[in-house]
Amino acid sequence: MLLSELENCENCLIFDAPNQLEVYLEDPVPEHLFLTNGGETGTMIAKRDWSSSPLGAIEQWPERFRATLAIMLSSPVPMFVVWGKAAAFFYNDAFRPFLADSSAQPDYLGKEFNKALPSEWRSVSDSLAEILKGGSVKSESNIVLSLTRSGKAHQVYITIGYSIISSQSNGIEGVFATCIENSAVIPDIIASNSVRSQLNSVLMQSNAGIAQADIKGRVVEVNDRYCQMLGYSREEILKMNLGELTHPDDLDRNMKMLQDCMENGNDFLITKRYVCGDGSIIWVNNSISIVMDGHGQKYITAIAIDITAEKEKEEKLLASEAHLQLLRDTVPAMIFYLDQHQRYVTYNTVFKDWFSIQGEEAVGKTVREFLGEAAYAKTFPHLEIAYAGQQEKYEMFAPSRMGVKRWLSIVYTPHKDRDGKVIGLIVHATDITQSKLTEIALRESEFKLQSAVDVAQLGTWSLDIATGISTVSRRHADMFGLDGTVIPSEKVRALIRPSDFKRVTQAFFAAQKEGSNGSYEAEYRIIHGHSGKEKVIHAVGQTFFDEQGKAVLISGTTRDITIQKELQLALENEVALQTKELAAANRELELSNNALQHSNEELAQFAYVASHDLQEPLRKIQIFAQMLQDGNSQRDPRTIIEKIASSAARMSRLITDLLAFSRLIKPEKSLQAVDLSEVVQNVWNDFELAVIEKKAVIAFEKLPVLQAVGLQMNQLFYNLVSNSLKFINDGVSPQIAITSVLVSSEEAARFSSSPILNVNYCHISFSDNGIGFEKDHEDQIFEIFKRLHIQTIYPGSGIGLALCRRIVINHQGFMYAESKEGQGSTFHIYLPDLPAKIDEA
Repeated sequence: MLLSELENCENCLIFDAPNQLEVYLEDPVPEHLFLTNGGETGTMIAKRDWSSSPLGAIEQWPERFRATLAIMLSSPVPMFVVWGKAAAFFYNDAFRPFLADSSAQPDYLGKEFNKALPSEWRSVSDSLAEILKGGSVKSESNIVLSLTRSGKAHQVYITIGYSIISSQSNGIEGVFATCIENSAVIPDIIASNSVRSQLNSVLMQSNAGIAQADIKGRVVEVNDRYCQMLGYSREEILKMNLGELTHPDDLDRNMKMLQDCMENGNDFLITKRYVCGDGSIIWVNNSISIVMDGHGQKYITAIAIDITAEKEKEEKLLASEAHLQLLRDTVPAMIFYLDQHQRYVTYNTVFKDWFSIQGEEAVGKTVREFLGEAAYAKTFPHLEIAYAGQQEKYEMFAPSRMGVKRWLSIVYTPHKDRDGKVIGLIVHATDITQSKLTEIALRESEFKLQSAVDVAQLGTWSLDIATGISTVSRRHADMFGLDGTVIPSEKVRALIRPSDFKRVTQAFFAAQKEGSNGSYEAEYRIIHGHSGKEKVIHAVGQTFFDEQGKAVLISGTTRDITIQKELQLALENEVALQTKELAAANRELELSNNALQHSNEELAQFAYVASHDLQEPLRKIQIFAQMLQDGNSQRDPRTIIEKIASSAARMSRLITDLLAFSRLIKPEKSLQAVDLSEVVQNVWNDFELAVIEKKAVIAFEKLPVLQAVGLQMNQLFYNLVSNSLKFINDGVSPQIAITSVLVSSEEAARFSSSPILNVNYCHISFSDNGIGFEKDHEDQIFEIFKRLHIQTIYPGSGIGLALCRRIVINHQGFMYAESKEGQGSTFHIYLPDLPAKIDEA
């Protein structure tokens, strides 16, 4: 129910206890919580199948109807409710004795009130019908009804108070009735010839003085207590008028109320003074009602209770009250005192502000007189409990007379004398609007989210921050493996996996800090309290603060996402595997593309060789052969033949080298362990004569053993050593140094413009002290037959370094050179350190 609906609902003003408010606000489906305290009648309502009735299934009953039933069924005062277009009749256990046949009581529930109420309730039925049609609402007094007590039927006199249950559109949705049995049993119709006998037989033992007068106020009958109280004989009083007995200061007020009683039938209770026969004054509570005899003659019946002693105590209390008033006024709550007859004795300034009164305006008035019938009917059950000797606490949503609507927490504390008799009430009413609005907003939010919670299979939880007690739903308890739904919060947190505990608790308590937005969300793992299995939980919560910014409540939802997490992990693993395989495929594609690019470059070099390098010696052979054929050359024929032989020999060498290079384009794929130290040593031995002749020196550390093609490794180092011995200045002894170091693929990738394998690489540095070359030639030296020096100075075909680079590429490595002209060269070779099980390069 929305707050606006609460404000418009007369019967939502008073709740018997905080738990009844919870019954009202909580969604009762499917356990019908609003019937929990409903006694036998509540049980009968719960057991009955209402689906075929005009009201429909009990789960469909409106919240306002269920709230009204909750209040009625839990009350010890006889009450009944008439509800809806069907005018369905419901009642509580206290009302059941008024029903004629107890065995038929279940059939009365839900029937139209005209068919449910006994025939002697005809006047009540007529009043209900008038109210439902929009007529005026008033109380009915001294209705004579039959009541079964201890198996015996009695006639009783009750007062019935009606309250309208408004709909959201301010229409009449039902009527709520409270039945109060009168304090004295007065016959409705008194025969004129039996006044004395009936009064004395029924009421002589009463502690109340009872007098009866005609409509002019002349006393026609009294009981003995009335005479004793005033100090007159019966004969003296029968000669007097009621006005003569009333203190002059109270006479005018008394006559006005009496006039209203005679004209409109409004019984009343007045506290006034009587003047006794000896001139003394006594205080009485006087209850006035109008009765008729068998001839329709009206009589005034007055029931007077002497309250002089209490009044004297009250005056003493008032004398001391002035000393306490200042203290009471410093408390930001309504504080007031009621005497044993529910009269206001004293109150503080907060009370006066709330009810917009001045001075002592309410002093001496009863609660009923001051609040009015409607409000009094709602407070009466609580007053009744307190005046019975028990402290009563309840909450009320009601407007002040200033038009401000507030929630109040009201406490009635009985004031007892030495004998334990209640002589008054101390009342303390605190404004709890802010906390109550927070609570209502929370309840409304919970109600709106309930369907979503059920669909999403969420567990719900709330924590009372002051007590540290958590209240969780059944689903939440099953999710965590908890034994109950109301438990200390530490037991819940103890289930959190230790590795997640600090992170989760920090987030949880941060949401409760003053000034935060109160939002809490965490994903963590728990160890199920029963199965011991690990679960993944996603929790969301919101903190609610009071008007001072203090956290009072945090609540939220939990969801078991274990399956989703497992699926997500499996999906991530699959994606990672696919990504890895795709990366490997991409790498292979890049390597293939790179190899293709090198092949294309080498094919271009082949084309260049075919069109230039091979053409040159062939052209010379053709020219010199033409000279011999023509016979007109002035050169010596033998010289020409030598030139032809020389060109043919060079062309043969070029073709041989070209064939050797072409074989490397499709290299061997069978790898084996190759000791590079042994390879270098064998190559050095091959150059023994040149080494001795040029006094060459080589230095190398322990070189690695790699998975490679042995013959190609031999060619690689053969060409490098050959170049170092060849490209050396005259008179300089060649010096060669070879080192190696193992580096990661990331480190190796810094020096390569092409993709490489994701393995460690052996970085081999081959340095010499030869003639070197300019930096601009770092790439040209690896091209086929590309020469930086003329043939006559440094003979050779110019294919050696191209063969070296091809060999390195065949082994999925890369190679580059660094040099300065005249300062030697260094060749950097990176070869992958492949495991022995890989048999393909």
